[in-house]
Amino acid sequence: MNWFKSILLSAVGVALLWLALRNLPLHELGAQLKQANYWLIIPVFVVTLLGYYIRIKRWQLLYKSLQFEVPFKAAWISLCAGYLVSYVVPRGGEITRCLLVKRYKDVPFNQSLASVIIERVTDTFCLLLLVIGILIFNVQETSSFFQTNIILPIAERLNIKGLLLIVLFGLILLGGIYFYINKKANDDVWATTFLQALKRLLLLEQKGFYLFYTFLIWVGYFLMTYLWVFAFDESSGLSIAQVFVVMIIGTIGKSVPIQGGGMGAYHYLVAQAFLMFGVGLVTGNALAIIIHGAQTIYTIVTGSTAYLMLMYDEKGRNL
Repeated sequence: MNWFKSILLSAVGVALLWLALRNLPLHELGAQLKQANYWLIIPVFVVTLLGYYIRIKRWQLLYKSLQFEVPFKAAWISLCAGYLVSYVVPRGGEITRCLLVKRYKDVPFNQSLASVIIERVTDTFCLLLLVIGILIFNVQETSSFFQTNIILPIAERLNIKGLLLIVLFGLILLGGIYFYINKKANDDVWATTFLQALKRLLLLEQKGFYLFYTFLIWVGYFLMTYLWVFAFDESSGLSIAQVFVVMIIGTIGKSVPIQGGGMGAYHYLVAQAFLMFGVGLVTGNALAIIIHGAQTIYTIVTGSTAYLMLMYDEKGRNL
């Protein structure tokens, strides 16, 4: 069934990419891509590299709270390898990270999983706060954008009964997981240790450093979008607030569990977001392709390097 799921999600991504590009004159898009200032890839990659560094420091902070020391090199390899896996199997990278840290530093899988869950919850909560923020301030009528490009397309495909069934199923699933974990916690060491790790991480002593690292990570996300708007004269006049909104919308697109980092969903939403701010559809799609493509290249290069290091040092002697 895993292969069927992967094929299905890939098909969804391709369909969304087609939806984003179907009405574009491809010769104009190609000509626009040729005119881009690709030297910007250097500062973007520097920011991306710093973002990886900060994310690893934040992850190490969680491990220290659990009384484990995970060296930077081991964490870097695990993170990069995990990101590469997530491009092929959405959300599979989190499991990969935990397995690699267990293999090379003998950190229990359940405690690594607790640290990854805390990270994901933190980033999701930050994204939710940012979405609420731009909706409240309604930058360039972003409320209308969300309704037109996200809420209505979903609503058109779901009737009330279907929506209620999804909500009901989600509540039942969450309830089942909750009762299962609580039941297992009474007689299962794995679940007990997992819950204890979650509690310890929630009571993290160095919350200030953790929040500061989280802030820097989101600054990095913003810069990885902002720097690219100077690739074209047409988009170089966008304000910081406008690019900030584009970044948030793009992050939502990347969060869709589709192979290739939200391929298709990201391109469609980002192109529409740029269009909302007065950037032409051709330039907007060119920017979406470049921004997503640059991150894809970085993920493939760093992830492949991580796997080569793992193959060379199979037993983790130098990690």
